[in-house]
This record gives sequence, C-alpha cells and structure tokens, in this order.
Amino acid sequence: MIGKIRDRNHRNSRRGLLALMIGACVGLCGMMSAARAADDIIFGFLDDMSGVAAESGNDALHAVQMAIEEVNQKGGINGRKVRLISYDGKQDPQLTATFATRFAEDDNGLILIGGNPAVPVAATIPVANELKVPYFTLSAATDSFTNPSTPFHFRFGPANGQDAQAVAGFIAEKGFKKAAIINNSLPYGLDGGGAVEKALKAHGVDVVAHEVYDTNATDLSPQVVKIRDAKPEVVVIWPYPADGGRVLRALHQLNVDAVRVVARIALYATLRKMAGETGDGALVTNTVDTDRPEVQAFFKAYNQKFGEHPPTMYIAMAYDAAKVALEVVAAPEVQAALEKKDIAGARNAVRLATERIGKFSGIQGRPGTFYQFSADRHQGPPDKDWFVWMEVKNMDLIKADTSKVGPKR
Repeated sequence: MIGKIRDRNHRNSRRGLLALMIGACVGLCGMMSAARAADDIIFGFLDDMSGVAAESGNDALHAVQMAIEEVNQKGGINGRKVRLISYDGKQDPQLTATFATRFAEDDNGLILIGGNPAVPVAATIPVANELKVPYFTLSAATDSFTNPSTPFHFRFGPANGQDAQAVAGFIAEKGFKKAAIINNSLPYGLDGGGAVEKALKAHGVDVVAHEVYDTNATDLSPQVVKIRDAKPEVVVIWPYPADGGRVLRALHQLNVDAVRVVARIALYATLRKMAGETGDGALVTNTVDTDRPEVQAFFKAYNQKFGEHPPTMYIAMAYDAAKVALEVVAAPEVQAALEKKDIAGARNAVRLATERIGKFSGIQGRPGTFYQFSADRHQGPPDKDWFVWMEVKNMDLIKADTSKVGPKR
C-alpha cells in the first residue's frame, strides 16, 4: 500500500515537472514572439476602405500588402519583418486625422501610406507634420498639398495641375479650339476645374463654358444645357465617381455632340457602371503604360493574387509608395535609429532618405520617366511624359487609339 502511494507521488511529481517545463517553454516562446513583434518595422495604411472612394482605397491596400509580402518573404529588412496596420478613415477628415495620431503615438509606426480622397488628406497632413511622421499620400490631387512642400509629407500621385497640363496639352495637340469644362463643387473638382481652365487658355484653347454642380444634384440639365448651347468641340469633366456617371448620362441625353475627356476618376469602375453605355468613347487620363514589360508582369501578379483589375494609377502609385518606403527604411541611418529604438530619429531619417533618393523608377509613368524627390520637392511625379490615355468601352477600360481623336468636321 505504501509502495503504491510512493509510485503515485512519483508519477505526480514527474507530471508536475513536465507541466512546469511545458509552461516555461510556452512562456519563453511567447516572450520570444513578443520580442520579435516588438522588433517589427511598422507601416500604416490609412484610406477610405468602405466609403465612396473604397475602390481606390482597397486596391491600394492590396498593392502595399503585395510589396511588403515580397520583402518579408526574403527575410525582411536586416532581419526585421515589416508589419502593416490598416485603418479605414472612410471620407471622414476627423476620423482620418485621429487614426494618424494613433499610428504615431500609440502604434509606434514608422511610415504612413495612403490617401486618395482630398478632404481627409488635407486634415491629416498637418497632423503628420506636427507629429513628425512620414506620410506618403497617393492620388489626393490638390495642388497646394505639395506646393509648397512640407517636411514629412510626400505625394506619389500626380497633382491636379499636372493632370490639367496633360489634358490641355493633349486637347491643343489634337487641334481642338473650343472646350467646355464641368466639375463638381468639392475641393478636387474646383481645384481641377480651375487648373484645367488655366491650362487650356495657356494653350490657346477657348473655354466657351465652365459649369459647376453639387455632387448630390440629380438633375444636371441646367449646367449641361448651357454647355450644349456653347457648342464646344470637347468637354472636360472633373467629377467624383457617382456624379461623374450622371454627367456622362446627361451629356448623352441632351445630345451634346462633343468629345468627352474625363479626369482620372473614370478609372473607378463605379463611375463607368453608373454611366453605362453613355460612357463609351470617353477618354481618361492614366499613368500606367501597359506597353512596359515590367508593368505587364506586375499587373499579372497582382491580378492572380487579388482578382482581375484594370491597370490603374491607384494600384500602381500605392505599390510604388510602398517600394520607396521599403527602400528608404533600409538606409543605414534609419536602421541605426531603429537599433537604438529611437522611433523619432528613425522617422526623421526616413524623411531625409526619401529626399535623397532622387530618381526612382516605378510602375507609374512612361518609359524613361522617374519619381523625383529632393529637399525642396516632395511631389514625386514629374511634369512631363507621365500620362497615357485610356478609353471607356463597354464599361471597361482599353488603351486609347489617340490617332483617331480630333474635332468633328
């Protein structure tokens, strides 16, 4: 009886020791995992992912994830993995600015990427500069965002002024003499409409009508009738997705017989679906040249991973922004600051390394063109040879044959 008790106590002791060892191992593994997570390089992605601009936000998020995954699969940067935290700011400027503060102060993030709608970006740039966290924005196009430059903000999408110059130059080159403009009353529309009017006049094109509408307006006939009566050869449209579809429908229904040029927003499937067949033939600015082999390879990989997407600037500029972010983080001064766990020093080193990167070849742009950053230039895309033209056909996008474009005789 006493022997059985001893055996049972011995077994219990061994079980207790084994449980203690397992517990210690689990605890040690947990501590090691936590230590590795603490050493991660933290990027943030902040954009509208559930509002009216969710299409560009989600497409851009996937492109950033893809760039980070490529690096992590190779072991990260100097042995550190890059971890991405995403925030849905919707189109809410206060929410977006709050998330930016959280990224900087609570999440100890290094670089914040994202920003397609202009209003939330306008609210977030001052926060990024105040907290001294690098902010790589995308297609939010208001000219004043990078003119003048501010210390911690860098833009990877073309500004409205650059878009306008490309549109006006194309219209003048094709021999159009009379143009009309119609844009919405949001900052993007007002800024773009004003920029394209100025650019058209500089190219000697007569602006015979310039109409502005509220994005919530369902009846656009007052503005479109004025455009029709002015008899333009070409109409330039600077909308948001849903209202842009309504503009194209109204132009068709009121028999406006003119070539239609739509700003980059027609790259959104939402606009093309809203327009339906009335969008066919509209010309759209884009910055992705699908004749480039590296662009073809990138979009093939992207579509295999995330489903079929047209080759739009929203995807391309986000991937390029992430690639620049990953390159500058590898700079020795950034790595030295991270080694010391000096996040403020690392953020400032990222800013300086981005300014020093000079020319960077990405997915956006025509062959032989580059992003160009410097201490006094935080607008990456150059002023020339950046844009290509797409055409809407059956609610899809195809490369435009611009040789056939010109005034109707």
